Amino acid sequence: MSGWSARVLYDFEGETQNAELVVYENDVITVVNQDAGDGWVEAVNTQGQQGLVPAAYIEYIDEGTGVQYETMDNYNHQNNQQADYSGTDVTISQPNQEWSEEESDDNVSAMQSKNLSVDYNDEDSRSTHSIRSNTIKKSMNRFTPYVKSGAEDFILGKDSDLNVGSTITITTPNNIDLVWVGAEQITCVITEPIKRQKFKGMKSFMSYHITPQTTNLTVERRYKQFDWFHDRLGEKFPCFIIPPLPEKVIAGKFQDEFVEQRREKLQQWLNRIGRHPVIAHCNVTNHFLTCSDDKQWKNGKREAESDPTARSGFFLTVNCEASLPEPLASESYVSSFQTFSKKMESNLDRMVRQNDDYTSKMMGSIKSMYSKYAQLFKEMGEVFDTGPLNDSKNVNVAILGTGRCFQDISDLFDAQPRADAHVMSEAVREYQGMLTSVPDMLHVHKGAAQKVKEFSKSDADKDPEEEQKVMRRYSTISAAVMAEINHFHRERNIDFNIINRNFLQTQLSFYRNVCSKLEHALSQYPDPSTVH
Repeated sequence: MSGWSARVLYDFEGETQNAELVVYENDVITVVNQDAGDGWVEAVNTQGQQGLVPAAYIEYIDEGTGVQYETMDNYNHQNNQQADYSGTDVTISQPNQEWSEEESDDNVSAMQSKNLSVDYNDEDSRSTHSIRSNTIKKSMNRFTPYVKSGAEDFILGKDSDLNVGSTITITTPNNIDLVWVGAEQITCVITEPIKRQKFKGMKSFMSYHITPQTTNLTVERRYKQFDWFHDRLGEKFPCFIIPPLPEKVIAGKFQDEFVEQRREKLQQWLNRIGRHPVIAHCNVTNHFLTCSDDKQWKNGKREAESDPTARSGFFLTVNCEASLPEPLASESYVSSFQTFSKKMESNLDRMVRQNDDYTSKMMGSIKSMYSKYAQLFKEMGEVFDTGPLNDSKNVNVAILGTGRCFQDISDLFDAQPRADAHVMSEAVREYQGMLTSVPDMLHVHKGAAQKVKEFSKSDADKDPEEEQKVMRRYSTISAAVMAEINHFHRERNIDFNIINRNFLQTQLSFYRNVCSKLEHALSQYPDPSTVH
């Protein structure tokens, strides 16, 4: 079968019912369609199964596939004339995506997909960047996270004349770690989910009341506005770890239990965003949390969708107060985080499975065992009550109490997973979701590093000033990625300290409760020396 060979970088448990392919790290697959839409490729595995795989999860093996570069050799081969890039220049554009309150959530998602286009005849682009294109050229695969992030445009200096206004600062408070500088965290409370209707009741949706502690003013948002907000953050901050929203559902979305779970998860998501020193105070977050006027909402929405500081513009806003990281140091740091994230993902997967197993046993076999003991002790007490000795009454009462004790313990085992394992799994799943953003972030850095290496290996006579600018741009991307990695580590350190402490505290409380009931049951029995 014709196609392009590629190596899988990360495990992908595709949903076969959605035409997705299940692949694993280091698998070699054949890509038969590099443009399956919205960041997906169509591929065939070694078993002949065909399906969709995220483009971010693979690396092409064949030369000239996926990402292509133009070198000075090609330039000289063309009779010392300027290389014609009309067949390879890529212009990434995303139209202003407007949705109205009349549109359904599904339509909104479709409108907000990454509608990328290729312009093969961009004369202005060729003339503007013809000099630097001699040795460093735009990537063919426009769906890679590196290209979509705008990192390539930044490396090429395409938007160097853009006026971005305010800057985002990176510093080193301990003279070692790069960290984002930001203001106070924002905490939000989501309350009073309410069912709204339109078109005379033909369409219904849930709306949530959000109150940030910074203003104490309440705004109302529906899920599709959260979805829009999430997409804008992903575009504005191309190398940030943006946690995913809780998934959409079709059936049962108005049931009380689901609405409450959705409210809790949206609040958790929003507070995670509010803990990021940069995201918490950006313009799109401020618009989402404070705008209460419909007209102002639409105007602010348009501004956010055409934000010049999104994608490549973001890197122009980064100001590193400390010395920019050296290329080898940043590559080593990012590579270490890639290894760490894979191990963490594996550990969290196994932790969730262990919690499921723990829940199954606690609410199943262990609960059943104590219930059986309870029934046996109850029967024993009832049988002994039929005996002839009147002075055995105290013992019989104690035996019946033991039956009640074991039934209480059975109920405790049944309820306990909701207090510890379920709580831990929910916290772990949040981090599992966050880790799904890591490959895209790593690919942004990897793509930039590859572009710089291509520039360095070129045989062309380089302009020293341009070479210095390229290296500085790469170091800026590295600093941003490293600062985001460090933010993730700090959040992880804080969160898992709390998560594990809470798990141990609930376990201690549970077993103390069990011991207390056993001690009470034991105290009901008379002293052996008094029983005849």
